[in-house]
Amino acid sequence: MYKYEKMILQMLLCAILFSACAKPAPGGFRNMIWGQDFTTFSDLVYDSTDPSHGGIKYYTKKNEDLQIGSAKAEKIVYGFWRDKLFSVGVFVIGNLNWEGLKSAAFEKFGSQPDSNLDSFYWSNNSTIITLDLGKNNEGVGWLRSRDMVKQQDAYERRKAKEGAAKGL
Repeated sequence: MYKYEKMILQMLLCAILFSACAKPAPGGFRNMIWGQDFTTFSDLVYDSTDPSHGGIKYYTKKNEDLQIGSAKAEKIVYGFWRDKLFSVGVFVIGNLNWEGLKSAAFEKFGSQPDSNLDSFYWSNNSTIITLDLGKNNEGVGWLRSRDMVKQQDAYERRKAKEGAAKGL
């Protein structure tokens, strides 16, 4: 009997060590990975720049498939911070498209206790996801890299320290 107990203990130990060493899924959107370098994309068109965190440049894709579940997006933007893929924004208009986007998000990230709300939040080890309905039935879903959000927070703290050191 001791032989089997020892074997089970070894298997459990291996499983624990493997799970501790395993890297979390990289996260991303449609075969794109958070942190992927801008130069690896050939079909992007500049859209806008958000000055936050030293600048986030947004792009759209040529010939983008705007279908997400049963929703048809008006626009999908890809945000790059320091030339690395940081975020994806999916914009929809109309109740039918909002409900379709919401259903796709619930399917992918899990249902929410009150599905009648206009704002939802999910988070996993790689991605922060928000879904919000604004005025005129205009909705947006944002997916953001968790690691890069931490880097942006550190950037903002460093900038604040530099400002304080300059006598602000």
